[in-house]
Amino acid sequence: MKKYFEMTVKLNLTIDETLVSKIKVYAAKKQTSVSKLVENLLREEIETGSTESNISKKFAGILSGKILDEEKMKEDYLKSKYGY
Repeated sequence: MKKYFEMTVKLNLTIDETLVSKIKVYAAKKQTSVSKLVENLLREEIETGSTESNISKKFAGILSGKILDEEKMKEDYLKSKYGY
């Protein structure tokens, strides 16, 4: 049986602000919306039922080193602010 329409539901997600801008750029490069990107990634994750995360594999390396950079920036800021 062919589907003629699909119902969609709005869903709010809480995502780190710096990651959101990267997700938007990634979605634009893939010529899709953030909603479709998330929907497709989650559908793939659920349908494969893999014990190892497909999402993790797909995005491995995208944020490589970024967390450490942010931690260093925070540390530097606190040192300059409080002088320790």
